[in-house]
Amino acid sequence: MNGNSSWRDDAERNKQLMLLLTQHQRRIFSYLYTLVPDRHDAEDLLQETNLVICEKFAEFEPDTDFVAWACQIAWWRVRAARQKYARSKVVFDDTVLAAVAHTALELRHETDQRHEALDQCLKKLHARDRELVLSRYEPGSGVEAAARRSGRTLVAAYKALGRIRKLLLDCVGNQLASEVVS
Repeated sequence: MNGNSSWRDDAERNKQLMLLLTQHQRRIFSYLYTLVPDRHDAEDLLQETNLVICEKFAEFEPDTDFVAWACQIAWWRVRAARQKYARSKVVFDDTVLAAVAHTALELRHETDQRHEALDQCLKKLHARDRELVLSRYEPGSGVEAAARRSGRTLVAAYKALGRIRKLLLDCVGNQLASEVVS
């Protein structure tokens, strides 16, 4: 009986871990990407951070800020990897790195609001325009590939993207302004 109870507890803990990791992966990556000079390095550090999060999840206190806890782990992964980045042309000292990390955590709420507003604004776009924007910003894609996928010429795609970006910028601004007023 005790074994089943333990198994259910482990299963529930693993389920909670997967839910939190999935829900906050983008935020953790964004935090890492502010601290390291290269996207691929940030992706590697994200994988390392995820492993440590999995290993240490039993230490996570429920009902506390998971993202702050995960970003603290990410911070230590970055610190451990600093020698690798020391060969880079631009290396920040620990004081600058700590200031950037602190600012990234402080801006997290604002960034989350902007992502939510952008998601809502994307939903308001005409399906063809939304598909153009999403295909343009897919990893490994570009304007040329997005134009082909949407059946537009390259010139038409550039014009459409310019118009859509302006619409999205205005929409996000309006959305955020309306949240402040509410």
